[in-house]
Amino acid sequence: MLTTRDGPSVNITEAPQFCEYAAGPCDQSFKDTRTSDGLFLYPNEPKVIADPIEEAIQQLRRLSGERSWISWKDLGISGQIIFCQICKALRFTKLVVADVTTLNFNLLFEIGYALGLGLPTIPIRDASFIKDQRAFDELGLLDTLGYVDFENSAMLTEKLLSLSTSLALLQQRPSTNKEQPLYLMKSHVQTEGMVKLMSALKKSGLRFRSFDPRETPRLSLHDGMKQVLSSLGVLVHLVSPLRSDSTVHNGRCAFVAGMAMAAGKNVLMLQETETRQPIDFRDVVRAYGSAAKVPDLIIPLIRTVFETLQESRFVPITLPLRPLEKVDLGDLAAENEIRGLGSYFVPTAQYNEAKRGRARLVVGRKGSGKTAIFYAVRKSYWQSRSHLVLDLKPEGHQFTKLREAVLAELSPGTQQHVLTAFWNYLLLMELAHKIVREELNYSYRTPELRSSYLKVAETYGSDSETEQGDFSERLLRLVEDIATRRLSMSSIAGTSEVSQLVYSQDIRPLNEALGEYLKASKKEDAWLLFDNLDKGWPIGPARFEDLLILRSLLEATRKLQRQFEARGVEFHAVVFVRNDIYQHLLFDPGDRGKETAVLLDWNDPELFREMIRRRLILSTELDGTFEDLWRIFFVPHIGGEESFSYILDRTLMRPREVLQLVRDCIDVAVNRSHEKVAEGDILQAELSYSEHQLVDLMFDLRDVRPQFADAPYAFIGSRSVLSRAEVEKRIAEAGIHQESVEQVLELLLWFGFLGIQSFPEGERYSYQYEHDLRKMQSGLDRYSYSIHPAFQKALGCT
Repeated sequence: MLTTRDGPSVNITEAPQFCEYAAGPCDQSFKDTRTSDGLFLYPNEPKVIADPIEEAIQQLRRLSGERSWISWKDLGISGQIIFCQICKALRFTKLVVADVTTLNFNLLFEIGYALGLGLPTIPIRDASFIKDQRAFDELGLLDTLGYVDFENSAMLTEKLLSLSTSLALLQQRPSTNKEQPLYLMKSHVQTEGMVKLMSALKKSGLRFRSFDPRETPRLSLHDGMKQVLSSLGVLVHLVSPLRSDSTVHNGRCAFVAGMAMAAGKNVLMLQETETRQPIDFRDVVRAYGSAAKVPDLIIPLIRTVFETLQESRFVPITLPLRPLEKVDLGDLAAENEIRGLGSYFVPTAQYNEAKRGRARLVVGRKGSGKTAIFYAVRKSYWQSRSHLVLDLKPEGHQFTKLREAVLAELSPGTQQHVLTAFWNYLLLMELAHKIVREELNYSYRTPELRSSYLKVAETYGSDSETEQGDFSERLLRLVEDIATRRLSMSSIAGTSEVSQLVYSQDIRPLNEALGEYLKASKKEDAWLLFDNLDKGWPIGPARFEDLLILRSLLEATRKLQRQFEARGVEFHAVVFVRNDIYQHLLFDPGDRGKETAVLLDWNDPELFREMIRRRLILSTELDGTFEDLWRIFFVPHIGGEESFSYILDRTLMRPREVLQLVRDCIDVAVNRSHEKVAEGDILQAELSYSEHQLVDLMFDLRDVRPQFADAPYAFIGSRSVLSRAEVEKRIAEAGIHQESVEQVLELLLWFGFLGIQSFPEGERYSYQYEHDLRKMQSGLDRYSYSIHPAFQKALGCT
């Protein structure tokens, strides 16, 4: 029996009211379905894994008295829909034992389904069979359940018999998120289909939350369950199996889709290209060969979610919650909690600099709060008619196409000329687009304002196909137009050729029309907020052309600033970029000192305490100091160390990481039915978090130096403090050539995986010194290297 907050309890042994297979009420008969105490799910191949599992089932039947143990092979599925029989068996069992030695899509779907039903689930694996170990590390999801490792049938039998027969899974369902009722699993590559998908969702008016593997490589089980169970619809975007890293991504999608279907959600599994699907969900996948078909494929899901929102059964029913269950720290991704940020956003000095227009660059690593500042600055000015705010967040691969199709054969000087003209044109068109789309009604206030508005609309022009898209689609259309014109031009040397290449129309009338409108509407200032510029960049180190795209954007904004201020309108541009990209700008003498930047390095623990305090107050309606609130929900000490300091020291001092580890601690405690987060809950959460951080670091390294992505794994089993010689030896043993060892060491120091340790100064990490390695090493003649505590548990350091 599952408890929900949006309606009555659900008996899973009764036919569900909605099934994605039947596209309505379940059409299967549950009469005479075999009940069991434990159901084994495992692949038929390889036999070296399947055989000991089947032998263990026989041993359990002999040794466990009247308890009934069955496998999927006992279900008699011949001549019937296979998954329907597995679905019924899951609904009539007390425990699911699932083998995850290999990454099998059918099994991931079935495990997700079992958890979506609220069933206790035990993942088992042959610890000596390590073929897919790295893939499972990247996948996440299952590690918080805890694995049962075995090497033979006797070991597996013994461990299963020793487990409690009353394993519990948190079954309290979260209330439906009616503000953002759709949950989207984005793909890890921004394909043409993904761009069309995002554009179609934005145009639908349906607010949604999303999981973006480029931002958070691993999805935790608790977060996945919370997001799925609080949704009305779930959309997963499966990529072609020919794409790199497709196995992990598609496996994660299968897991989430299984969980959502079990919970009775409306699910769309969207598949890029026609490909043979796993048998469990083959009949419910919707494939597309052309990206143009994506909007049509998602229409039924959008309509169904809108219709479901209107049903009266989603009037919240309040059930009593324990104090710890009330704690909600919000979403890790700022994109998913734009409204909530207004209640618990902590205004830092860096935010104030950006809001006052004093910073043109906001620089920080992933998870440091760039997007939160983006939305906070936008909110400060967006609702006032005296400000014009243009917020741009491209989603796709448009810049890669621009580089390959347009810039490849041009000289560096011509490239910069073309790109600056490109940005100037694009930004003017986007400003005009915003005015035409959003200020129509406002333009009727005075004849002068109406006249200037119509002039902007006339000079902007109209393209129905492009107009219906979002910024990413308009950007892609412009890039495609430029690429087409490039094919017809033999050479590009002077200003006239650049104008012919970039501009589809004379921009001087548009420029003048914008100036007149801004003056007539009495705008105090205009704001450009630009995020995600580096999201579409290819894996690998930043190329000259990539950095030139950023430089030319900054140059174009300076040009617009001069043009606007000549008409009495202040213009502020703020671009949000990663630390490593900013470092490249610093290395170029031509860029050094040109742009004012604020660096998001959170070195003050009090900021994190305030961040947690505000979120605790909002979700629990309690009030008080951080110390008072923390002691209500957490044990005060771990060993002899204050518990929040213990947690903070095991992060790289970024808001997303602190929120993640604190939330993981709460999830473990709630799952164990604890009234307060205990020391053991924190230690268990630390292990899962550490594994997440290790995978996250691997992806960060892959983004900048793919050949060094596996370097951290060379430190498995090492001491936590090492000499220079020991570090070099570990790196060399990872297969990295001697001439690259110094480069790898610098990367590991820069990313905070390694720090330096000396006596009596203690440990130093790059984020404490604004990622300036020279500053970090200053004043020290001799030192050792330390592995950051965030990674030690996952590596098994001593």
